[in-house]
Amino acid sequence: MPAFEEWLIEGEDGAVQQLFEQTRCAFEERFLPETVQRLRVWPRARAFAQTLPRGPYSRREYHKLCSAEHFTALSDRYLYKHAPQLYQQSGALRSVWGAVVESYCLPWGTHARSEQPPTNVSPAQVRTQQPSREEDTVARSEVVSLLQEVGLSELAQELREQPDEGERVAWVQIEPGEAEESGAPSPVPPMTPKPSPPGDEEEIEIIVAARGIPIGNTPNLLHMRGWLAAISVRAMALFEFLACGRRSMPFGFEAGEPFGAFVGYLTPDEVAMLATCLEGILAPDQSEAEEDYITFRYQHYALPSSFRLVDEVLPTHATGLLAAIQKAASQGYGLICSVE
Repeated sequence: MPAFEEWLIEGEDGAVQQLFEQTRCAFEERFLPETVQRLRVWPRARAFAQTLPRGPYSRREYHKLCSAEHFTALSDRYLYKHAPQLYQQSGALRSVWGAVVESYCLPWGTHARSEQPPTNVSPAQVRTQQPSREEDTVARSEVVSLLQEVGLSELAQELREQPDEGERVAWVQIEPGEAEESGAPSPVPPMTPKPSPPGDEEEIEIIVAARGIPIGNTPNLLHMRGWLAAISVRAMALFEFLACGRRSMPFGFEAGEPFGAFVGYLTPDEVAMLATCLEGILAPDQSEAEEDYITFRYQHYALPSSFRLVDEVLPTHATGLLAAIQKAASQGYGLICSVE
């Protein structure tokens, strides 16, 4: 992250601004009405950076924050009470960082596409289209109404109160060397795919390297974490770094932000370790995992001897995750996870 280091330590923002002006975020903001131009990300981020303390301690903190090696070594929330960070977080600064990572470190970025020939793109992944969130909301309300009509008001209330949690998506980025050559300030070595737009539920779509691999919402993360723990404690811990918020991000994260939703990552070396732990492992069948979760939801009607924890439920989306891990490891990629 040499450009961010110059900005936070030396106060020179020219390099970061040059990178940011080529991002999707900057391009979209050019079309904002004149009355809301003051809300643009870059002016707010620059104004915040000018208020940062510049004492000896702060400069050492910024140096660790902007160094991929130092920051990664100190970003385990379970081990360190104080990971490298600013004295306070800034949403605008986080958006600048995320926009630069998206444009220069992920495979669908403009610069990555121009520098990397099509023959180097990872083979396509296949998955069944999922309904959009609006469709999920409508379907849920219909189910609630049906349950109330048949007299199952308690179950309807439980379904109504269930939170609508965002999915987490694992990505595979470009090779680390290419990001360094372009001067990209990424503390996470390059990574995978982006989710495709919703379509017909019956349709099966080919997802190339510029697509995301959904790994589910919060309950499924617990299912996957417990499943990995039964295979390897190291695999579980690395998954926590990637998707469970165990690893800090340089400028924090905010779920649902267009450019600030990155929640965790794995370096290429860590991906290689994870692939070794999971070598030869078969993922649970998707339909069996879905049925297992339904059974778990009704376990309070069962005998105490059959009681299970949420971590003991079979995970969904495990097939896509295993494929992404093996492919990233074989090509020397890292992984990064975002929360939608």
